[in-house]
Amino acid sequence: MFKEIIETDKRTSLLYDAINEVIDMLKRAEHMFDLACNSLLDSADNSTEVLKEDHDINASERIVRRMIFEHLTLNPEQDLPTSLSLLSIVHDIERSGDYAKSLIELSEWANIDHNDSAHAASCRTLQTLIAPLFSQVVEALRDSNTDAARSVMRQHEEIKKQSSMLIEQLVKDDGRSNDAVPFALAARFLRRTSAHLSNVASSVVNPFDRLSGKEA
Repeated sequence: MFKEIIETDKRTSLLYDAINEVIDMLKRAEHMFDLACNSLLDSADNSTEVLKEDHDINASERIVRRMIFEHLTLNPEQDLPTSLSLLSIVHDIERSGDYAKSLIELSEWANIDHNDSAHAASCRTLQTLIAPLFSQVVEALRDSNTDAARSVMRQHEEIKKQSSMLIEQLVKDDGRSNDAVPFALAARFLRRTSAHLSNVASSVVNPFDRLSGKEA
């Protein structure tokens, strides 16, 4: 349904602008994710840039909501499913930005040994799995690519399994390392980022009442 608006004579519509704003939000969220993971896992200082991106994403969310409200005011029966889906999508993107901010906060107060930590290596594996999902979600929305959307949702199920195993391992650590707690939190934040990307992807393959759910 998104591709129809992007490629047809609706290119001058409010929804066309809203969809493009959403795609830009996803790209900013991807940048935030990369910066936040670098801060957590490589001791980079990216907090200022992440906070700026978070501010921009929040502003974009308000812009998208305003566009949709204006569109529905003028055309209450036109593209209603797409409008409602976009409201759900912008919330998920905004939340993924919040988790990037949480990773930054974790990197600032946690006492983490980056040079010799199996836990850091496990979280880096999760990062490697999640990072490509952003561009896949962009492709799914821009092209109404159901294959890309389903791939994101299936990859999230694997990320859930791996993150659950890591969190269980960290909980059983029982104080043997001083970075078990921060990396358990990091694994949770990474998992939630993946979940929100899966939710966005679900808008391409699921009916409106199944948004944020598993593949229909």
